Amino acid sequence: MRNAAISTAFLLAVAVSSSPSSSKAQEQTIKPTLSVSVRSVKPSYSIKQNISLEIQLENVGTESLLLCRKWGWGVGRTNVRVIDTNGKEVHTSFLADALPPPPRDTDFIELGGGEFFGTRLNENAKHFVNTPGTYDFFVEYTSFLSEEWVRQYLKLPPLPLWSWERGTIVSGKLRIEITQ
Repeated sequence: MRNAAISTAFLLAVAVSSSPSSSKAQEQTIKPTLSVSVRSVKPSYSIKQNISLEIQLENVGTESLLLCRKWGWGVGRTNVRVIDTNGKEVHTSFLADALPPPPRDTDFIELGGGEFFGTRLNENAKHFVNTPGTYDFFVEYTSFLSEEWVRQYLKLPPLPLWSWERGTIVSGKLRIEITQ
């Protein structure tokens, strides 16, 4: 009888903790979700031209979130990576390393569910590739801001903030042809 009571209590605890109405499940459903995408204005460019990439951050969740308007460029921020047809990453002599100045309260926007924010990056093709060919481009986005720093020094609405602590999100691949 005692074993039956323990088994029943265990099953009840498992059922409650895994039910959609538990606080943990509710907490997970209201966490904001952000995605990054990249597209090109054209499918091909000369190696002598600038490549124009449109990078977009979209709130794919249902709850609003705060996002800094400023883009930091380079590893650990907004990083454009390029892969050749052999699956190898392309490295050039150009180093994207632009960290914006510390933000102010007015540098943040509220993105509601389904809303997006983006920028256009116009860079010399040789900043991405060394020779003509077919390449896959993708973007890694990491906020350059710490939630602790933002909450300590800025006065922002009490909404979830997309911060460094949320990690890196990665876009799908974009194929671009580079010609002479």
